[in-house]
Amino acid sequence: MALRAGADPARMVFHGNAKSDADVKAAIKANIGYFVIDNFDDVRRIKAFAERPVKALLRVSPSIVAETHKSMATGHDESKFGIPSVQVADAISLIQAEPLIDLRGLHFHIGSQVLKLDQFEAAIEAVARLPRFPVYDLGGGLGERYIRGDHAPSIELYAERVVRAVHKHLGENVEIILEPGRSLIAKSGVSLYRVVTVKCGLRTHVAVDGGMGDNLEVSLYGQKFEPAMVKPGGRMEICDVVGRHCESGDTLAVNAPLNDPQVGDLLVVPVTGAYCFTMANNYNAALKPPVVFCSGGRSRLAVRRETFDDLIARDVLN
Repeated sequence: MALRAGADPARMVFHGNAKSDADVKAAIKANIGYFVIDNFDDVRRIKAFAERPVKALLRVSPSIVAETHKSMATGHDESKFGIPSVQVADAISLIQAEPLIDLRGLHFHIGSQVLKLDQFEAAIEAVARLPRFPVYDLGGGLGERYIRGDHAPSIELYAERVVRAVHKHLGENVEIILEPGRSLIAKSGVSLYRVVTVKCGLRTHVAVDGGMGDNLEVSLYGQKFEPAMVKPGGRMEICDVVGRHCESGDTLAVNAPLNDPQVGDLLVVPVTGAYCFTMANNYNAALKPPVVFCSGGRSRLAVRRETFDDLIARDVLN
């Protein structure tokens, strides 16, 4: 997690599975709210650099294999994140022996795009078998509805079930921290493309001026989206919406019904507010698109379109 200008570090949680010396020094200097210890090297680094007590949470594995894409499941004992369940007791003892680490609680995160609330409840019940603390960071992971067939719980129902489980298994006098990023912002963003090519063969490929450079969700996680043409009427046909990058996996949607796609048309992909802009890249030296904020019939540029000068700004030319 990077500190942003204007953010209050005392209200932030700093975590990650591979924190460098520089990361740890910066977090300590900023007096971060909670430093999440993910491994024994974190303990060593805090011990080396801290000059005053550091409030910390220990990220643990609740041994839950979340029903999501395997690359987004993070709560099982073989995950690269957190302390495996068989090592938690040793980790707690090690941390509590350090005078400059104030271990306030436990952190866990079972994964992302989780649509079944009973998995969050099972994780809370599992963590309740560990030593008790006053603070619990339950992570995030609540899934979102990307296509019509998805059944995503509401944030209200999620909060109700999670709080009830905490009160049942961990008690009512504990501090609860949640990190529900995707469920808050996924539906707030859409991606707008221009159709560049329509290729009709054994399959109809509608190629757009973007792709895996601005949306890695499909190629990384197999996430499904439902694109649509930004125009009324026209004959519907089944198409594959593909990007401009040199990969067969550069696909935004397969078997998508589109109304008469033509070169120059606009095509929109909804529910791209999460894990699209943040994973944008320059694969094939493609330039990143702008970000426009819209509200109440008005719009403003939030991030300008990337230029070739931006792309080569770090090149050292002799």
